[in-house]
Amino acid sequence: MKTDHTADRALSPELEAIAAAAHDRLHAQGGEDLPAIEEAGRRVAQAASAAIATGARLSAIAEAEQQGEQRARQQLSGDVLGQVTRAAKRKRDADTEYEQAIGRAGRIGLSHREIATAASVSHGTIRAILTRATTATANGHAAERELAGSEPDELAA
Repeated sequence: MKTDHTADRALSPELEAIAAAAHDRLHAQGGEDLPAIEEAGRRVAQAASAAIATGARLSAIAEAEQQGEQRARQQLSGDVLGQVTRAAKRKRDADTEYEQAIGRAGRIGLSHREIATAASVSHGTIRAILTRATTATANGHAAERELAGSEPDELAA
């Protein structure tokens, strides 16, 4: 059985049209522009139909589509991964700020339900966040400094 590796050689004009349309479709998907995605999808289908009309094998058409997508992935990967990295950092920063704000609200004595309402989450979520923060503080040096200056009656309260 002979295997055709379109990635190893130049594509025919019909197959190159499929690769180009698949490339453009993946670019559009990366931008989340629905009309552009739909248009590029139509171009892939039209190019595939034209290639079939010229006698191209379905496997060659599929390989051309994959090759076009691979080209787009190579072009887009650096920017997209950079966006993911920046978004992950913003998310970590926001999560930290969120948990600190909940911790402050808990430390000043607001009820879990009040905090939960403000955060649009369940009071159980707030309880879990405050418990985690208390456990982390109790295991860290900050708790030791707080407890060192406390009276025994204050610790029991």
